[in-house]
Amino acid sequence: MTGGAIDPAPENWRDPGPYTALHGIDRAGLMWEWLRRDPAYVAWYAQASRMTRGLADPARWGLHFR
Repeated sequence: MTGGAIDPAPENWRDPGPYTALHGIDRAGLMWEWLRRDPAYVAWYAQASRMTRGLADPARWGLHFR
């Protein structure tokens, strides 16, 4: 799973609706959902993206990232 609007408001965390997309998710998908909500990871990714933008073309090597 990559992205999506699954972050319910804190007061509605018990509402099962936003979590239906997670039914049947595998371990890697669950770990990605956890990681993408981690503020430290989000900050690191934003900084790393800014620092490396334009330095190389990963698609040239057949690499594709989330």
